[in-house]
Amino acid sequence: MVGWIRRLVRRGEPTPGQRAAEGALDRAREAREAAEARRPAVRAAVERLRAERQENHFAERIRHALEGGAQ
Repeated sequence: MVGWIRRLVRRGEPTPGQRAAEGALDRAREAREAAEARRPAVRAAVERLRAERQENHFAERIRHALEGGAQ
């Protein structure tokens, strides 16, 4: 019964599970920082694609109006 109490208050090295959890936390932090660093580039690409889609939409409407009016 006293053994589990001793394990709870152990002050030595972290257990393998604790080391794995710390490693996973570090990787998650690095991934988040990398994603935040890419955010401006991603937003710029999104804006460019949105503008191109809008241009294509208007070109399609104009073409459709001209083809429909020519018939």
